[in-house]
Formats: sequence, structure tokens, C-alpha cells
Amino acid sequence: MEEEKKIKFPTTGIHDFPSLILGGKGKYIDKTDLLYELCNDADQQLFISRPRRFGKSLMLSTLKAMFEGRRDLFKGLAIDKLPWEGWDTPTPVYSFTMADAVGETYDEFKEQLAEVVRQLFADAKIPFPRAGTAAGKFGRFLQAAAKKSKTGQIVVLIDEYDEPVAKFLDDIKTLNKVRSVLHDFYEKLKINSGSIRFLLMTGVTKLTKLSVFSGMNHLTDVSMSPDYATLLGYTPAELDGPLRENVEAFAAKNKIDFTTAKKTLLSWYDGYRFSPDSEGKVCNPVSLGKAFKTGTLANYWESTGQATIIVNRLKAADVIPADLNGLAATRTQLDVCAAETMPIPALLYQGGYLTISEVVDENAFRLGIPNKEIANSLAEGYVSSLLDAGLSDWTEQLVEAREGLRAKGVEALLTKNLKAAFAAVPHEWKIEDEKEAKRYFLLFMKLIGADISGERQSARGRADAVLADKGGVYVFEFKYGKTPREALDQARGKEYAGPWLDSSLPVFYVGVNYDPSKRGIDDPLVEPA
Repeated sequence: MEEEKKIKFPTTGIHDFPSLILGGKGKYIDKTDLLYELCNDADQQLFISRPRRFGKSLMLSTLKAMFEGRRDLFKGLAIDKLPWEGWDTPTPVYSFTMADAVGETYDEFKEQLAEVVRQLFADAKIPFPRAGTAAGKFGRFLQAAAKKSKTGQIVVLIDEYDEPVAKFLDDIKTLNKVRSVLHDFYEKLKINSGSIRFLLMTGVTKLTKLSVFSGMNHLTDVSMSPDYATLLGYTPAELDGPLRENVEAFAAKNKIDFTTAKKTLLSWYDGYRFSPDSEGKVCNPVSLGKAFKTGTLANYWESTGQATIIVNRLKAADVIPADLNGLAATRTQLDVCAAETMPIPALLYQGGYLTISEVVDENAFRLGIPNKEIANSLAEGYVSSLLDAGLSDWTEQLVEAREGLRAKGVEALLTKNLKAAFAAVPHEWKIEDEKEAKRYFLLFMKLIGADISGERQSARGRADAVLADKGGVYVFEFKYGKTPREALDQARGKEYAGPWLDSSLPVFYVGVNYDPSKRGIDDPLVEPA
């Protein structure tokens, strides 16, 4: 136990780089080589989007320390050996988050934005002007701060640029008023670009009709750049390197070997691909860090902010989480979107619920759910929204199925729980065709831990669901108004079990049929593959 206490864990809640380094309470995974490249990019006015809790704030704090020349904080890191300008000629840095400019009303937003600007003047020790708009004062600040700087320029770092707009996504009238103010505010960055040595703005969404992207055409978006695909988040290689001791501690706590532990952690938290031009993928840093600390796999990311808007949009579009794998999207759709509409592909991709799973060509992609954590979060969030109607019987079947799987394996599911779950589906959940019947089958299977359609695929097609226990691997095919035999024969004929035939466990096909006349399923048919 004493040895475990000495292990440093990657940060999950420390967003201030100096505190992280000097406090010694967390592990910093060195990204300073990529930050060095970012700061020496041919373009110096940049934007990058990433899902929430992906380390954007820590990145900006690290950049601030770099430009301020605080070399003592970077001993042993990659940039310490590089010819970084900050070591000799520090540049004043003004960093702020637009999360501080969020209000419950339009008037509160304007008050908070004015306070953000006032604080900038205070930080620079420049007299605060009494007259003028927040945007006008911001422009005057940029000029005065640059004039005061020994280098004649300043660095500006803006976090969560889209928070004031995101607050009013369901109130378009107020959103438009907020957007108009922000148009004038952000435009000052372009007008005064000569005073700015380096500008980086971050956020979750990239919204059109906001001056950052319609008026500030000098701002370069590096969100999909292959050079920075792994800048935020942890790579599988980093689990073998600086995070190895954390994986080993997780393995020891769960009584598994290193290889199994790494594979398990990656299946839960990896899979985010932010550039179609790079194969690089990363893990969610917050979730992985919490799994290391607790030794437990759980949906940590979703607990940091409920996806109410996500679930509501899915329900309104008549979509369930299982429908999302393989969703088509173009580069333009993912690159920008209108706040008024927020199409589902862009909403889910920019929010971190979907990622690039396949590149069709330079402008077309297939999206997919990145990992088990997100798959579980989406399914549970969707069902929870339905459970508000008092669907306790279906919930009971889910719990019983989980208990049965742990105690008796898949056999309990096939003989009891699957049929009972469909019998408990409330009448207000319409099951009028195969699509509707399969929706509830896939929801049920996902919530008890199965791999569902789109997550596993053979060369000749997809199994509807795959579930494994100590007794074997079970490959499911679901039909509506036919027979279990027809379902099983299709799975066998298209060799859906192919990806699992070389495993050490026996493999079985399972045919499941929903009978609309009985409003329930027939006895599932099970045969060896």
C-alpha cells in the first residue's frame, strides 16, 4: 500500500501548470514538444476545439508559463532543451476564460463581459476607462498592453470562447443578441492583430455566424490538423511510457496483467480521432486519470456535465445511440455549424460523443462512438430520459439481467431476462416494425454490457450484438415477424462470428425474433458457430 501512495497520477482537476509542477501532487504528461511547434507555427493566430475536460485549460496555462519564460517549471521537459524565445525575451501574457462572461440573462452576460475586460486592465496595471462598450474597451486594452510591453507585443489566450453562446442554444432570440456583442468584441483581436505575438482560442463548438470565424478570417483553425492530433489527451504509447506505472498499479489492484489492463483501459477511454489526416488516437485524460486513481472502470466523463441537450436532440430526431455508429458526415459539417440548428453529426462530434471512425475521402467521413464509456453514457442517458415516465418494470429487468449475467452467465439472459425485458416494455413505447423492435433490443443489450452493431464488424457484415462470458462468445442476430431460425441462419450465412473464431472460448450464434402478434420475443435459438 505504501508503494501505491507514492505513485503520481495524471492530473484530473489541476488546470494551473505552475501549481501542478510545484505542488507535486499530479503527473504532467509532457506535451511541450508539440506546444513548441504550435508556438512556432507559420500562423500565430490560432483556434483549436476539443470536447470539454480534455485539458484545454491546462494547455493554456502551460503556454502562459512558456511565454513568460518560467524555465524553472520546465526542467526535464522537452522544451527545456529547445531554443525557446521565452527563456531570453519573455512576452506579457493575458489569459482569460469566457466562462466568466456567462450570465443567466442577456443583461447579466453584458455585466460579466464588462468585468472580464475590467480585470484585464487591472492585471496589466493600466487605468480603466470609464466610457465605452466592453468591445471598445477591449480594443483599447490590446493597444495599451502592447505599448507597455518591452517587445511591443502581447500574447492573448482565450479559453471557452463559446460558453456565452452555448448558454442560450435553446433561446435563439437571446443568442443572437449575445452573438452580436461577441462579434464586436472578438473583432478587436483582428483589428489589433499587429499588437499580438500569439493568439490561441479554445472551445468545444465551432459556431458559424460568429465573428471569430466569419469576420476573423486571419484566425487559423488547427482543430483537425494532423500535427496536433495528439496534443490533448493521452496516446496508447504514453500508457507504455510515462503512464506505465499507473497502468501497472491498476493491473495490480484488479489482479490482471499489464497487457490486459492496458487493453481494458483503452477499450473504455481511448478511440478519439481528431484528424482525418492522422491515425493518431487519444484517451479521455480525465476519465483515464480517475480510473487510475480509483482502480475502477466507470463513466467518469459524463458525471462532469449532463448531456441533456444531446439526449433531447436524439429523441427529437427519433434516433437512439445504436443508430449513431457509421453516421455519415462531411468535413464542412464537422468543421462549422450554425448555433440555431446544431445538426446531430456536428453536435455529437464536437461534443465528444462521436469521433472519426473511417475516412471515405478527403471530405467525407464515417463517425462512430469512440469507446465503452461514451457508449454506456449515451445509452444510460437515453434510457434515463425515458424512465422519467415511470418505467420501473423495464429498469427492474435491466438490473436482474446484470445480476443474472454475473451469477449464471449468458444462459440466464437467454432463458429469462431477454423475454422479460420485452414483456416489460410499456405500451407507450411503440413497437410497430423491425426498426423499433431492434431499437429496444439494442438498448437493452448495451445496458447489460454487450457490444452492439457498429462496434464490432466482420468482413461480410455486422452482428447486431455480441456478448461474452466465461462460457463463450454469443453473436446475436435480431429479426421482426420472422423466426429465430431465420435470424440464426443469416448470422451463420454471413459469418458474423468470424472475428471471434480464433479466441480460446467457444462461439455461438443466437437467433432472436420479435413476434408482433404476441408483442414479445420467441425463445431464442442458440447453436455453436
